[in-house]
Amino acid sequence: MLAALWVALAVFFVVQHERLFDQAFRDLRLVNNAVAQHTSGLFRTIETDLRMLELWMQAHPRTDPLTDPEFATLVAEMDRASQGMINLRLVDENGLAHALRQGPDRAPARVDDRDYFLGSDRGHDAPRSVFIGKPAKSRLTGAWSIPVSWRLEPQVGRYVLVTGVVQLDRLFDQHDRLRHQPDGSVSLVRQDGILLSVTPFDERFLGRDVREALNVPADIAVPPNGRFTSDGRQSDGIPRIGTYERLTNFPVTVVVARSVPAIMAPFYFQLRNVLAASAVVTLAMIAFTTFLHRSQSALRPARKDLQPLGTTDESTGTFNRHAFAHIARREFLRARRFDRPLTMLALDVDHFGDIDDRHGHATSGRVLMECTGRWVHLLREQDVLGRLGEEEFCVLLAETPGNIAQAVAERLRAATAATPMHGGQHVSVSIGLGTATVTDQQWTDTLERADQALDAAKAAGRNRVAVGS
Repeated sequence: MLAALWVALAVFFVVQHERLFDQAFRDLRLVNNAVAQHTSGLFRTIETDLRMLELWMQAHPRTDPLTDPEFATLVAEMDRASQGMINLRLVDENGLAHALRQGPDRAPARVDDRDYFLGSDRGHDAPRSVFIGKPAKSRLTGAWSIPVSWRLEPQVGRYVLVTGVVQLDRLFDQHDRLRHQPDGSVSLVRQDGILLSVTPFDERFLGRDVREALNVPADIAVPPNGRFTSDGRQSDGIPRIGTYERLTNFPVTVVVARSVPAIMAPFYFQLRNVLAASAVVTLAMIAFTTFLHRSQSALRPARKDLQPLGTTDESTGTFNRHAFAHIARREFLRARRFDRPLTMLALDVDHFGDIDDRHGHATSGRVLMECTGRWVHLLREQDVLGRLGEEEFCVLLAETPGNIAQAVAERLRAATAATPMHGGQHVSVSIGLGTATVTDQQWTDTLERADQALDAAKAAGRNRVAVGS
């Protein structure tokens, strides 16, 4: 009997080990896709802005864009659209970069040693495309940034390049929200191996060829996507697994990775406890039962309740329906006015009525408090969580397209079902996702689409995320 027990344990943990890695790769792929779509959109926006600036300059060849009010208005609108992430500049034939945004960084800076300027003379026979330069500390702002340049053909006055500079601190914030916490990393690598960005930030590797020095695959150029493993000997000594995806229209590859020890920590924790429990079983059933109880208790650590900010619902500390509607109306109008993405998540705690009937209002209320606490912990400060009904909640994600919102929704769902709630209640949540479209007349149209997706999630078996069409 004991031999059969140990054989069964060995088979079980071998299977669990493989499943754990397969799931980790699937999770990494989801993050990779979200980052790749966001990065492609960012570079497309920059390319469009640079082309528009070129067209204006060619239409006004005798006008100095640095002093023209119309040109300044165009630049200001582009700056508002990017929320300050992209700084636009003109580079003259002498290698001086002129900032187009008013501020203390207005003075020209010399960039004649930057690769994007040196590459601007590669010949007019070569097809034009945006040139993504090495990241560097800006001589205008002192901050790390990625220059993206567009060659003017023909040269307009003294200017040879228009450049959009991506502020890496803003990019780091977005990647930090998407990466697996606390051990995950998100990197952008140029086709020649130059590291453009890495989150968490590590200044040692920015602008260097990292195909052999960092946790990225050496063959990121082909195939266009895949998975890889790294022993970490060339960096911090920590083995990692990861996935990568090359952007379709830009020479950039998105690399997402996690440390193997962090992935395996729950597995080894479980393994140690089960082996210890099984050893105790061989000595005495009573000792085994006692140890198993303690192990199960250790697997359910209590989490501190988060203190949400600016709340009006006294039961959960979230916005009530009236306050949420006011904010949602304002954000919807802003998103429509500036053509910005906006997504709503409709959340419904599964079988909440049964919990209330069986355990009473006090227990069900504490379950809702713990659910909302977990959600607030995962959401950004600018995200809006409101209670619309007894067990119905809604999250408004401004500046968030559907693909990134889907990853956020999946994290909310997983966090809800991860460990039992108060009193040992196993609670799950169904989530419907609705993204604002040009046909939506008011925010409730987007919410209705999210509610329809929520109904689909419930009909499909609950504890899942559904996307509205």
